[in-house]
Amino acid sequence: MEVLELALIVLACVIGSAVLCQVVPRLSLPLVQIAVGAVVALAVPAVRDVSISSELFLVLFIAPLLFNEARETNPRDLWENKGSILSLAVGLVLLTVLVVGFVLNWFVPSIPLAAAFACAAALAPTDAAAVGALASSVSLKRRQSTLLSGESLINDASGVVAFQFASAAALTGAFLALDAAEEFGRLFLGGIAAGVVVGVVGLYSMRALRRGGYESTTINVLYEVFSPFFVYLFAEWLGTSGILAVVAAGLIMADRSQRLTSASIAQRQLVSRSFWRIIVFLINSVVFVLLGMQLPQAFTPAIADHFSLPFLLGVVALVTALIVGCRFGWVLVMEEVYRVGRRRSRRRTLRKKASKVETVETNQPSPTPHLRHRRPHWRERIGSLLKNALVLTVGGPKGAVTLSIIFTLPLTMPDGATSFPERDLIVFLTASVILCTLLLADGLLPLLSPRVAEASNEQELSRAAIRVLEGTLRELQAMLASDENTQYDPALRLTIAHYWVRLARARESVDDTCSQQIGALATQVREVQEKAADAIHEKGGYDNGTQAPYYAMLREVRRSLGYDGADVKVGSRFSTLRGRARLLWQRTKPPAVESDQDERVYYDTCLFAIELEHAAIDYLQDVVDQHDGRQGAAQLLLEEHRMVLNSLWNRINHGQDVKQQDRPDITLTHHQALPDGMQPLFGGQFAEAARYADEVDADALSIELDQIRHLQDHGEISLPVANELRQRVYVLQMSLGE
Repeated sequence: MEVLELALIVLACVIGSAVLCQVVPRLSLPLVQIAVGAVVALAVPAVRDVSISSELFLVLFIAPLLFNEARETNPRDLWENKGSILSLAVGLVLLTVLVVGFVLNWFVPSIPLAAAFACAAALAPTDAAAVGALASSVSLKRRQSTLLSGESLINDASGVVAFQFASAAALTGAFLALDAAEEFGRLFLGGIAAGVVVGVVGLYSMRALRRGGYESTTINVLYEVFSPFFVYLFAEWLGTSGILAVVAAGLIMADRSQRLTSASIAQRQLVSRSFWRIIVFLINSVVFVLLGMQLPQAFTPAIADHFSLPFLLGVVALVTALIVGCRFGWVLVMEEVYRVGRRRSRRRTLRKKASKVETVETNQPSPTPHLRHRRPHWRERIGSLLKNALVLTVGGPKGAVTLSIIFTLPLTMPDGATSFPERDLIVFLTASVILCTLLLADGLLPLLSPRVAEASNEQELSRAAIRVLEGTLRELQAMLASDENTQYDPALRLTIAHYWVRLARARESVDDTCSQQIGALATQVREVQEKAADAIHEKGGYDNGTQAPYYAMLREVRRSLGYDGADVKVGSRFSTLRGRARLLWQRTKPPAVESDQDERVYYDTCLFAIELEHAAIDYLQDVVDQHDGRQGAAQLLLEEHRMVLNSLWNRINHGQDVKQQDRPDITLTHHQALPDGMQPLFGGQFAEAARYADEVDADALSIELDQIRHLQDHGEISLPVANELRQRVYVLQMSLGE
């Protein structure tokens, strides 16, 4: 299959899995992506024939993932937990290789001991992509997150080295522990040294470019993306571990500039963070889709011919249990040692502080000792220890790195005639264990460490947003009602319309009776306006050619008033194919008011829109007068439609010497000029709205921030809610001028 076709298929799978994950929210995204990849591989046989070498896989996908993970990792947290991380990344890997290897060889004698060690070595490392994807859906403690991410940064190297020596022993029948230790030290220490050197050179090179004025945000991002590939290939060329080199370089090259020191630094960090967020999501998604596409290769008919299904399932369960059991036992002991050591360190610190306390007068009684904190009951301590160990155990699933490593097993022995012993079975076991660990993590992690329900939940956020938007709208409407700076009025009217859209959506997102009534009434109002438009059309008897320019302009007017979706098309629909074609042709022209005829079309269209608003207001007023429990929702919609009506009249009367208030008869016919006494100022309003749009929007967002601060200062919204609302405003501010 061509590379371009494969890339498009994988990209389609990524998009499809992202949509499917919203439909099936219970399953984590990695599992959905694996399932989609497997289904596509079964449906498109050519996909199964595509293979990616493990070396290319590591440099293309794993290297940038680890580089970014290292950039975002807190070095202080890594250093404080260095003993535990090395214990998991090296000690646990060796334990897993030995235990799983011996037991697998004993349970399945047809798998040689060295080949069993190779299988165990491939299964030993955790997968950075899987850990990152699963950690985003649960609430992990700081130490748990540090241990899991730090382990995944380092244990790839130890797993790869163990796999290389085990597979070499399976091929040659010889194994020297001293050579293995020397090779491991060379790869481990050499990789870190190479990464540090390249990272320092890269860091100071970028600083030199920055001081010389040759660096920009684009160059900085491209430099960051280029770095992991260069570091990995350079370290591998030196014969060291490219994985560890990438991690070391990422830690060195992380941008740790101080906050609020420079606008250019803030912009660079913002663009870099946004770009890497997209890249990481895309790489993670591609990795799991490719993992799913590779799974059908693991289930070959040759396995079923030699082993029964119950036996295969039993071996998979055994290997999974061994891996999970070894990890759980190791983590349990490690965490208990850490707890005891931390308690002793705290006691030593307290003794040192106590020894420095001196009483001023010896005849005075000793000061009252501080009350000691209640020590948790032994059952509480054991329960907390077990839960923490379980989280760290199931939080380290296997993934694409494991599968890519196992696929590098040679097909034949050195003689070229003998097949590698039980290669298909080893690949099958590895793929099955990957699925089992992912399923365990997906099923147990949300139960063991559920995401904490934050104070800023969606309902509370929506209610707070409604109050903020209502306050902002009051300020904006007061500005519009004043006679100062009238040149800003066209832009201000558009800004107010945008805020009404946001307010309407916030009200719809609140799950209560009023929001449901608002939705139902909005549908009824749309139907009422459609009937009013039909009545106007029937009264005038206009043809398609006459109506098309007005229909096209009406959609633009209603969109500028804050309508969206189906509401934009109210009153501007043709029932015939010819009429729709005319409307489509008319809409290809950019909306503009340039000639006297355009001025009249816009004027008549505003009158048409005014009639539709009156129909809506009359209907809603009837609902209020009925007192049937819907008056609250109807009042909110009444306020919105009255605002729209005022906006339309303000457009007509803006800058006019003679103000219009009456509703003249609508005549959607070709006029060459405006009625007597009216000046052609609609085109000028378009220009003023475009000229001052960003300035007015910026002022409105500043008012919105003031509203948030006011509500927070008065204790009406919590700090998390206020921070989330501010974050939304900051995003809107960044979009200005784009």
